[in-house]
Amino acid sequence: MRFSLQTASLRQLVLLSFFLALIPVAVLMWQSHKALSGVSKHAVTEAESSISSVRRAENMQNLVVDIERAVRQYAVIKTDALARVASSHLNNYQSLLPLVCNNIGQPQLCQQQQLQLATIMSDFRSLSSAQLEPILQQFRFQQQQLTQQIWLMLEKNLQAQQRFVVDSQQQLAWQTVALVFLTLLLVMWASGRITAPVRKLDKMIRAIGQQHQFPDEKLTGPRELTELGEQLRWLSSRLQQLEALRLILLRHASHELKTPLSSIREGCSLLSEQLVGPLNPQQLEVVGLLNGSADRLSVLTEQLLDYNRLLQQAKPEPDWHSPQQLLSECFNDHALSLQQRGQIIELHCPLDTIYTDATLFRRILDNLINNAQAYGSQNSPVWVKLYQQEHQLVLDVGNNGNPIPTALREKLFEPFQRGTTPRFDAVQGSGLGLSIVADCARLLGGHADIVDVIYADVCIRVRLPLLEEKPA
Repeated sequence: MRFSLQTASLRQLVLLSFFLALIPVAVLMWQSHKALSGVSKHAVTEAESSISSVRRAENMQNLVVDIERAVRQYAVIKTDALARVASSHLNNYQSLLPLVCNNIGQPQLCQQQQLQLATIMSDFRSLSSAQLEPILQQFRFQQQQLTQQIWLMLEKNLQAQQRFVVDSQQQLAWQTVALVFLTLLLVMWASGRITAPVRKLDKMIRAIGQQHQFPDEKLTGPRELTELGEQLRWLSSRLQQLEALRLILLRHASHELKTPLSSIREGCSLLSEQLVGPLNPQQLEVVGLLNGSADRLSVLTEQLLDYNRLLQQAKPEPDWHSPQQLLSECFNDHALSLQQRGQIIELHCPLDTIYTDATLFRRILDNLINNAQAYGSQNSPVWVKLYQQEHQLVLDVGNNGNPIPTALREKLFEPFQRGTTPRFDAVQGSGLGLSIVADCARLLGGHADIVDVIYADVCIRVRLPLLEEKPA
């Protein structure tokens, strides 16, 4: 049975789960029908018994009246017809009395009534009206007691019937609770059989998306889900192969480009310095163009190498650092390019220490400062703010210049995407700067976006999670 459940299709497992969940419901319906039938039969039986008892009580009460009238008439007018009428009423009463006595459970009262009945039957022909009167009164009084006992018996039967109904309801309620609990267990078991492989599939998909180690555990469950798990395993293996080929291609291409590029730049430098002979103005202009193209190609190669190194860094290594030191080192590296365009840094950093990966944080700073220097207005400040906001570490880098349209803001964080605003420096951008910023922020557990601020035309904000504990 265990093997068949594991190899069943998803449709079979759903149908089986539905059938198993219906079993307690069917049992509950059968128990409810049985309980209702029992209550109905008991009610019908008690109603018939009560009606019979009431009819006997009424008949006996009427017979007592008829007996008294017939006996009194016979005591006055002694005729055979009246004697037969009285005897007939007495015999009818005598036949009903045992039936009533068997139901009410009052043997002493019944014996007394039997004695009174026997006395009347044997002596009503010989006794006078005066002698019969106390006997008839006693007979009528005892009949009233019998009638009262019958009504008490009916009341007890009604109470017993009510208790029976209440007990049946309680029993049915407990059965309902037990069967609902059993149904819940079956539903949870069935859902677990379906959701367990789904969770494993989600884990596999996340491992593929986040480039983590693919789970080695084989997926078990419905046939469709196990086949999907094997396809994801194949996809993960294929993506790893493609990723390895991509890294090899980038590494080799970057390495192979740097060697001839160095030779080209060296040759252009020799020509521009006229070490191999004088050049005319037209030749110098061509050499300048070649030298600029070589510089742009060198920058693009370095950006590709930087992006390649970023993709290979799977896990950050955070530690406590001084933000002032990280910022100062970055500003010093970009000081010359900022000075050429007349840009100054306006820094606001009230933090003493931050907990982050220094390499990733430095890449974010380098690319943001490079963007602000390239796209910012000349002789305009570059605002750099590093501060704490609630439970986040926030880095803002802003500059004046052409604002970025809202429709293009998210797209600029994708690889090889450039905006419509031209750069003010001589380097042709590759569209990797903001993509590197976004990927570094993601590796640090945060995200980057473009926001609107009052003091700058363009502001890129990076939000990173903040560790609350302070170093000892």
